[in-house]
Amino acid sequence: MIKADWIDTHLLSGSTGCTDSLAQIKQWSALKLFYRQHMPYARVSVKESVAVIWQYHTPALVDNKSPSTPQVRTRQTLTGTNKILNLPANIIAAVRIKPVGQFQLLNGMLVEPDSRAKGIANDLLAFINPYLIDRKCFLFTEATLQPLYQKQQFNLVTPQQTNQIPADILQLYQRYHSDKRPLVIMQLCRTL
Repeated sequence: MIKADWIDTHLLSGSTGCTDSLAQIKQWSALKLFYRQHMPYARVSVKESVAVIWQYHTPALVDNKSPSTPQVRTRQTLTGTNKILNLPANIIAAVRIKPVGQFQLLNGMLVEPDSRAKGIANDLLAFINPYLIDRKCFLFTEATLQPLYQKQQFNLVTPQQTNQIPADILQLYQRYHSDKRPLVIMQLCRTL
């Protein structure tokens, strides 16, 4: 079973109980480990909003009716506030939304290698789409990933349009873009 959710990055707010803080710390640790394993150059910040897709591993219950060929059935139960599952879980995809002044920058989109080409990235982008600010949300990506983002209403910013990009966003783009790693700028433009 997979489930998209937000990771609470506000660990120092002080308004959560001890149990909530422990759960937040575990999620934060899992997130940092996920990025360290699959995108070691990424720097996750508590100032970012982070959405993830968890894969829950359901314990198998064996049906002993036929000893030679046991049938396996799984148990999937949600408990509490829909944020806690009583099952072990791994992060299989994550994306970060970084505030840049009054704008948003989608960065660190990552799907673990074993889960790629299964629609997981589309699911994660669809999950965060309602939280994105139209025309104020940008991302930098490799040209080969343009179709993925275009499905979620991001449009390519052409070199002729870069003068319309906010200076803060353009400055970040120039820091990430290089001849060795060419990137394109895309902007969220929902059609009505």
